[in-house]
Amino acid sequence: MTDTPKMEDVIEPVVQAFKDELEATGLFDEIDEGENIYEGSGMKAMVLPGPDTIRNVGMQKLEHQILLYVIILSGEEDTTPTILRKEMYPAYDALMADLTHDGTCFVALPTLWSPGFLEWSGKTYVGVLSNWMVRVYQTYTPTGA
Repeated sequence: MTDTPKMEDVIEPVVQAFKDELEATGLFDEIDEGENIYEGSGMKAMVLPGPDTIRNVGMQKLEHQILLYVIILSGEEDTTPTILRKEMYPAYDALMADLTHDGTCFVALPTLWSPGFLEWSGKTYVGVLSNWMVRVYQTYTPTGA
């Protein structure tokens, strides 16, 4: 008997790895998956999984291409997009240090890193919107095999 592939095994380890890597930078007062309301003070990072495009890539193998959003918000009055851009270089560098994120994926590459003004919960903040394309391979056993 073989194990049935589980969606939880595809995305949850990657999300946790991204959160752990951002936490290790010491830059953020809070890191979550968007479930906590941002009160507008301190530096917050959110790691949010987006769409997962799945395709068969060979004998009993699926490729998941997951769009992962990393959103950084600052409500500090003296923060500008220029200041935040420079302050967040270490966050980008930390996410690029291991493209497999401790083996949780085949590769995760940035497709967008956009510092500027972000609207969140009806308020405008200085922030960074970044997208990461994550590839994870998953094997499966065909029914009846």
